[in-house]
Amino acid sequence: MTEDIFNTAYSIWNSLIEIAMTLFTTSPTAANGSVYSTCKAIYNAISDIALPITIVFFLIAICKDVISTPPEQQARKFLNDGVKFCVMVGILANLWDVMGYIMQIADGITDKVASNASATYEMEMSDELKNIITEVNNLAPTTQIHFTSFGSDLIAFAKEFLDIAMTRLLFFIAAIITLGVIIAACIFIINCAYQRILKPLVILPFSSITVAMASGSHEAERVATSYLKTFFGLCLSGAFMVVSVKLGVALANGGFISPPGDASINTKVLFIAVENMVTPTIIAGLVKTTDSTIARFL
Repeated sequence: MTEDIFNTAYSIWNSLIEIAMTLFTTSPTAANGSVYSTCKAIYNAISDIALPITIVFFLIAICKDVISTPPEQQARKFLNDGVKFCVMVGILANLWDVMGYIMQIADGITDKVASNASATYEMEMSDELKNIITEVNNLAPTTQIHFTSFGSDLIAFAKEFLDIAMTRLLFFIAAIITLGVIIAACIFIINCAYQRILKPLVILPFSSITVAMASGSHEAERVATSYLKTFFGLCLSGAFMVVSVKLGVALANGGFISPPGDASINTKVLFIAVENMVTPTIIAGLVKTTDSTIARFL
């Protein structure tokens, strides 16, 4: 029965993670049609004020540069700012397509990572767990009851029987907890997968404002650059989530906690229980920290 619970837990993981992997590789542009069209409508509404913002920040930058720049360099600085202003206007006119290209690049990377057949996301029973299940199932009292020492033999038999029962109960509880942890981890991962699709679409409508601000001072340029890196990181988060799941599953299938060779059966059960409960939690934790991890190297 304990083996059936572990198999059920792994089957649930494989079924739900398959859904999550589909969401990891789903482009924000391929999300539900109404979601993407709603994002486009909001973008169009906000982009109407992008050009006025560009002009305002350009004029502020011109005034600031004229005051702070030596007279002999003012003409060159004005020309540089003018060229930058024209470039910003050109980018704003085609910004929706530019952001679409960024998403396509991130989608291509994610597809490459996900299509790697040598790394699987399916969890299976490790050899260590199979051996422990066999060992637990084969447990049986070895005490022989003799008529001449009936009392002491009966007590020894009862003690041995209770030890076996407690070991099997411990293993059963570990299997139940593993099932619960796996279900909770899968739900959490799917939740992160849905957010991974929505987050780029949430900040996408404001891209015109941040890019328009780049026509101003260097501080405004840094804001726009930071926005673009954040947007690309959110689009790329699907690839990071795929890698997190596949590495975590490889860790689980190979077994990473090995009990000592002379360990008791209860110790072995404890080791394998911890391994089966920790692994899904680790994977869910990695998926949760995707945004902050990507932000560190972008």
